[in-house]
Amino acid sequence: MPPGVCRLLVWMVTSLSFFTSINTDRDCDVTFASTTTRTGKFYSPQWPLKYPDNKRCIYKFVGLTTERVKIRFSKFNLQGMSPECKFDFIDVYIQLTSINDPLLEAPMLGRFCGDNMQDDLPQLIISTKNIILIIFFSDSDKGDEGFEASFEFIDANIYNIGTPVSPGICSYLISSQERSKGAILSPTYPGTYPDDLRCIYELRGSPGERIKLTFNDFSIFHGDDYCPFDYVIIKDGRPSMFPETIGVFCGKYDNITLFSSREFLYIEFVTRSGRVSFDETSLDNVADYKFDRRGFNISYEFSSKLIRFDIKKSPEATHVTGTECDVRIRSKGGSSGTIDSPGYPIFPRDTICRFYLDGEMNAGRLEKVKISFKDFVISGELPSCLEGSLGVTLEGHRRPDVINERFCGVLWPPNLTSKDPRMILNFNTNKATSARFMVDYQFLSDYGIPGRTIPGHEGECMFLFTSDDNSSGSFNSPRHPENYPPNIECVYIFQLRTNEKLLISFDSFSLGPERTPELKSPECLDTRDFLQLNERDNIQLGEGKYLMKARYCDLFPAPILAERELEWRFRSMQNSSSQGFLARYEFVAKEDIQKGCGNLIRSDGKGGVLKSPRFPLKYESRTYCEWKIVASKPHNKILIQLETFKTEGDMKTKGCKDAVLRIQKGRDMREICGTIEGDDLSKQAVESRDDTAILQFLTSANVLGFKGFQLTWTEIHVSVGACYGFKCKVTGFCISMDLRCNGLPNCGAGDNSDEVCTEKAGSRGSKEDNVQVIHIVIGTSISVFLAVLLLVCGVYHRKKFRPRDRDSPEGENVEVRYVAATSGSNTTDRLLTMDKPETRRSTIHAADQTELNDSMEISVNNKTEKGTQPDKNIHGNGQNDLRDNHTRTSNDHHPSTSTHAHTYPRQVPTPKVQKISIV
Repeated sequence: MPPGVCRLLVWMVTSLSFFTSINTDRDCDVTFASTTTRTGKFYSPQWPLKYPDNKRCIYKFVGLTTERVKIRFSKFNLQGMSPECKFDFIDVYIQLTSINDPLLEAPMLGRFCGDNMQDDLPQLIISTKNIILIIFFSDSDKGDEGFEASFEFIDANIYNIGTPVSPGICSYLISSQERSKGAILSPTYPGTYPDDLRCIYELRGSPGERIKLTFNDFSIFHGDDYCPFDYVIIKDGRPSMFPETIGVFCGKYDNITLFSSREFLYIEFVTRSGRVSFDETSLDNVADYKFDRRGFNISYEFSSKLIRFDIKKSPEATHVTGTECDVRIRSKGGSSGTIDSPGYPIFPRDTICRFYLDGEMNAGRLEKVKISFKDFVISGELPSCLEGSLGVTLEGHRRPDVINERFCGVLWPPNLTSKDPRMILNFNTNKATSARFMVDYQFLSDYGIPGRTIPGHEGECMFLFTSDDNSSGSFNSPRHPENYPPNIECVYIFQLRTNEKLLISFDSFSLGPERTPELKSPECLDTRDFLQLNERDNIQLGEGKYLMKARYCDLFPAPILAERELEWRFRSMQNSSSQGFLARYEFVAKEDIQKGCGNLIRSDGKGGVLKSPRFPLKYESRTYCEWKIVASKPHNKILIQLETFKTEGDMKTKGCKDAVLRIQKGRDMREICGTIEGDDLSKQAVESRDDTAILQFLTSANVLGFKGFQLTWTEIHVSVGACYGFKCKVTGFCISMDLRCNGLPNCGAGDNSDEVCTEKAGSRGSKEDNVQVIHIVIGTSISVFLAVLLLVCGVYHRKKFRPRDRDSPEGENVEVRYVAATSGSNTTDRLLTMDKPETRRSTIHAADQTELNDSMEISVNNKTEKGTQPDKNIHGNGQNDLRDNHTRTSNDHHPSTSTHAHTYPRQVPTPKVQKISIV
């Protein structure tokens, strides 16, 4: 059942009970008339004791027709809970026109109970006429303290606003011919106004007059920003002429001043019942009286001295409805014109006028405004401008209350351009003795991008950034942080000097509709909004050509370090819009980049290790490192492989917003970020396309700092022939043998063969490695066996050809000499043995002895005989000499006497020479 119907039934039952009891119990009925007393107090029965049960009392207040009744409660405590009031309560009637009006048909201000005067009871009650009726009711259950209140009869002339007109009890016609100024009060101001009112106030002035309204006090129930329950609406003009609405007001206001543009003004006050606040969590327990509904007090004035002007110089200019002299100029798409001060060259005194220059700001176009002065004089001196001034707000859309520039004196201000679509001129003549201005304005295309327009492309979304303009700054999508317009393309070009590099990082990035993580992709199709990065390439593509490096749509762009001219190209599709992006740039000298990390590494053919700054501690913000690794030979390559990696970001879902490791592969740069562990580390291996690898590690200003990374770099030896180092089993890379078993990955993705060591083959080696070890063991065993066999054969041959003279008392002296064969010999190696048996001796002539000594060295008991000479040609032709000596001595088996005068009496043994060939 609707709440209104329930409330009506309860009221009817209560009223019937009241009328039944009032005929039998009239001991607490009281009537107060202004003819007997103008002020006083009244109480609940038996006050200050608890009121009795089953009581029905009527309090009547009757004044003269020129009076109103005012009641204020000082104490109030009735059993029950507002707004239901099922037990004890009072009913208040303030809209009776006669004491005999039937109560069943009379509107009731409300039913009140409880003990919270602030929330459950009106603070002040004033009648709409000269009568108030209050009925007190208590049930058969326990009572409470009751109430104490005061009453007063007041003069009603302040409510005689003008000539009463229909409809209702509060509609008036206010004419300047009757009153040039006055006040408009709500029907029960400052008491709580009743429900279901509709009051109309129509103000009519004489031709040439304007009307000024001032809100002295205003307190209307505020249910929501759009005032759905109670409100005051003010319109500029006559109701029959479809006037423009100045405003709709509810809530609380003070010191607001409004003006009509002509001599007519229309005000309407509307109230409703069943008020609730949409800000409250529970609607059932919200009473009307928690909000001070005292109404309004608005003063008015008809005057012909108010500024009255016609705007003729600019067809785009219109008077701002409700203001005295404010002007709004709306662009019609690149339009221009002239505006001047009100009444130019005469000026209004003690006045503040505002001029709003509004450029276009719609789905397809964004503008800014530029002004240039044609005349300017305002008395006063800079910078104080105490007499008057012209204040200029350059960001009227974002910060309308901030005045960026203020001018006075006789010097013309410079040309000014707004920073967003709105510029506001504040013309103040508070104490000025002279004041006037005239300006030309022009609306220009503006995309809210802080860059210099590329020459020859004025009005287009094309901007140039150089260190000559700003060494650092920002660039963004059109209108950021507002949504960019659909179907637009913007170009951002960054030009670098030869000794500069460019650092770029993104603060925000959101293109197109939000997509779930599983739908996000690094691939950006032409059917989606995207931001594309191009790099200047005069060598490969020709002068003025750009090569696409990356395209972003879902994933956050990583920080960028560039040394060539860059072009960013932003494109939005038809009927697509989002917040866009905001990025920061900085031009930095090349020598400043390498401070703290990064360098040029020239490989020695092996490899090495690279770490992020402060690894394994957290890296810091604004870190820019670049390593350039050059192989030892031009045809070799560089392999990069991660060992430990933990940075901010996620390559699949978020992108590398704040930290990135970028590895160049040819003309492409591979971006790596996030946490990579286990087998995924080897999957990130990157092989350079030539002899040079470039790595960059960049962090933005917003990083939190993670552990960072450690990686290995390895030189891959590229050759047509065999690998003279270590050949990786899976990837087939040829690397330095020194990298084997160094505890670091050097063979690439999925290949750890370089870390399989012999001493650990049982635990770490693969099947192929075990076979290789077995082959080595077998080969070694065979070699040892052959060596032993060779030794046995040598001993056997020596014994076989040894002379059998066992009767000799002297030991044999044997010399064994290794003689290299000559090139013409059929044998490779020979053993030469010389035996000296005691039973055979011969006398050798001196010449022969000398010849023998020259060709042989005889060792006896491992000692060289005195007078002998070592063989100088033991490995050359000396073998032939030895062979000749052997022939001569072997044929001389008996002693011989020399025919010369001098002979050597010494006898030497005749050696026995045996030759043993070893094949």
